[in-house]
Amino acid sequence: MTRRLLIALALLSLAGSASVRAETLLTGFGGVAFSGATDRSRGTYGGSLGFVGSVVGFEAEFATTPDFFGSSSDSGAFTDNDVVTLMGSLLFATPGNVRLYAAVGGGLMKTRLADPGRFFSIDSNDFGINVGGGIMGFFGEHVGLRADVRYFRDLQDADPDGQFDLDFGNVDYWRAVGGITFRF
Repeated sequence: MTRRLLIALALLSLAGSASVRAETLLTGFGGVAFSGATDRSRGTYGGSLGFVGSVVGFEAEFATTPDFFGSSSDSGAFTDNDVVTLMGSLLFATPGNVRLYAAVGGGLMKTRLADPGRFFSIDSNDFGINVGGGIMGFFGEHVGLRADVRYFRDLQDADPDGQFDLDFGNVDYWRAVGGITFRF
């Protein structure tokens, strides 16, 4: 029994000693936020820093969507509004120079909405979640393109009674972006 266990451990250690190369990915992106809480497609932009192994990785991203709830020229109702996200996500990717990936994560979703008279203003910092996926392809060793589609949703404490209970909030949307990725 002990001999079989030692042989199994030796085989596992040999299999695990294969070269594992983690990639650092730096991406600047731009695209559109649409559907959900926004009345029409809105421009969005941001960037991400990720670390991806052969299959699993992690990324941190920052994005902003100005005039998320409409511009003052659209309705005259809101002058200053946006949605800003700072999220961390797990990535599950296929290996190779063209990589399909799925992403799931959470972090800060900041919603800011003010009317011209400042009678009605919202400035909230909520926990948000995201789920989606995309594709990235590299032309050479260090430069490639990336396309990504994700769903974002805020979570709020609907009953602030001191208990930890989260529920879906009022802000949700889809985001489709593309960008240039640098791999190190």
